[in-house]
Amino acid sequence: MMAEPSGDWHVFKQIFAEHWEECQQAHPRYQTSYYDGLVATMLGWGNPEQMGSGAYRCRPCGVGKHRVAMRCQSSLCLRCAKVSVDNWVRQVSKIRHEGVLSRHILLTVPAMCRTTFSHNATVLLRALMRGGVPCMDDCLSEVRGKALRGGSIAVMHTHGRHGHSHPPRHLIAPSGGDDGQGQRWEHVPYFPYALLRRTWQWHLLRMVRKTLKSEAINRLVEGCFTHYLNGLVPKVHKGKVPSG
Repeated sequence: MMAEPSGDWHVFKQIFAEHWEECQQAHPRYQTSYYDGLVATMLGWGNPEQMGSGAYRCRPCGVGKHRVAMRCQSSLCLRCAKVSVDNWVRQVSKIRHEGVLSRHILLTVPAMCRTTFSHNATVLLRALMRGGVPCMDDCLSEVRGKALRGGSIAVMHTHGRHGHSHPPRHLIAPSGGDDGQGQRWEHVPYFPYALLRRTWQWHLLRMVRKTLKSEAINRLVEGCFTHYLNGLVPKVHKGKVPSG
């Protein structure tokens, strides 16, 4: 017996199975062995002959054999990509400096901009990768009243669990930073997330406007500032407070 994936996952997998070659022809940058491997691994999910499996029997009766296929662990898979990101975050969290309070922060892209990101992924996602760390440094500097560099670690997850284009930035952000010369660590005991919402909104929309220079983009950016009066909502995971 094997667990049934969600309907969204079946549709997502069918799209790749039927149209992957057409996609490569339309977008030559995907004509590499790297992307072929990701797609082949993702399409093999649920197939115990390709992925391997675990077999279980009922202990009281010993009747029947339950097979559970191993995860494909492909970054394209709707079921495995988020798990891979979370595992990466846990691994990084184990090697942080002792005594420094850190948070796992997701800097989101608003719904109004997701279609634009999907249609211009080549240029916007590259620019988005560079935007999260300066945003956090600006927030820390504003709170502390001096220029600080926090040394945040960033990674991008390009789609949601149901296949929607939703590219949030994952950050491991420390509660402070150095003075730019690496001579002194400045601790920030309190971090106002209202400031983070507004700062991230400014960084993200400014990046979109500079990358895609057009009147339509200017109207989109102005509409986002008007619609999201309190800034863009970040998702902040709980972290452990150092003892003492």
